[in-house]
Amino acid sequence: MKSIKNIICFSFLTFLLGSCADEVGYEKGENRAYVRIPERNIIMETDEENSITIAPVFDSEITAAQSFKWSVANEEYIKLVENGDGSITLTGLKPTAELKPGHTYLRIESADGKLQYTSTVKINQAFQFNYPILIDFGTIRSDSPFNCMLSPGNKLQGLVDMNGFVSKYAIEVSGTFNMLDRDAHTNALGFPDNVCDDTFFNDGIAVGSAGFILSKLKKGAKYTLVCYATIDDGGQTQTRYTATGQNEKTGLLFTSRNISSVVILDDIIPDGNQNITLTLSAGPDNLQWAKYYGITALIIVPENFDLNSLFS
Repeated sequence: MKSIKNIICFSFLTFLLGSCADEVGYEKGENRAYVRIPERNIIMETDEENSITIAPVFDSEITAAQSFKWSVANEEYIKLVENGDGSITLTGLKPTAELKPGHTYLRIESADGKLQYTSTVKINQAFQFNYPILIDFGTIRSDSPFNCMLSPGNKLQGLVDMNGFVSKYAIEVSGTFNMLDRDAHTNALGFPDNVCDDTFFNDGIAVGSAGFILSKLKKGAKYTLVCYATIDDGGQTQTRYTATGQNEKTGLLFTSRNISSVVILDDIIPDGNQNITLTLSAGPDNLQWAKYYGITALIIVPENFDLNSLFS
């Protein structure tokens, strides 16, 4: 014989399941009018570039022709903009000291209140670029905090900053590079030796230019690129670095047995595709027989960061 406790638990579970099945917004049968939000549980990030657009789903054109209104339970979490085609655009708002990212509810409801649907929305804090990102080029792997591009065929996604935060940023080669692994190089910049012992390079006579595409960057933000290269191959080598986004900066670096000099390309704004292109070529004072040019390490620096602290 079943205990009273088991019967009560079973009845309560049946009620919960029945409540879910009867939840407003789920269609029942082909002839039932309904409105739906495509995703029952929406996950999004803060900031304008992570805005999402949502269009409702209806059982028929007749239902779609009715008047509907959208709302969110906590307007401090989300900015809601209704578009002319019936869809909406949601933007997660930046958290404050009093209000951390959390979750809220998104609802669409017919003007007469007979049709409605609710989805949960979770808002996560988007990556905040507050600390530099370091990239090492070459076959020798370096320890954290360096992101290692071991081969020109690699594409690094989710670049990690100096404090271990993972971004959406990515880097890939545009063109082709050779790889050079030579004897140990010393440096006065604080880089580990294995960062400076290898490099990406090209024969400037055979390959006029090559470079990298930094992608998935933040619209309107300003990025500073710090380029370092060293090579010990005889002769005077010089590399020209050009960073191009909405604006463009160029710098020259003598790379022959270079232990302390860098090129700083400051305040580069990504283009309309959220990309910055870094192009390398032989500089005008490159006197080496093959006009070698290349790169050993790259630092991507956020706006207003103290560059002196990188090498102190």
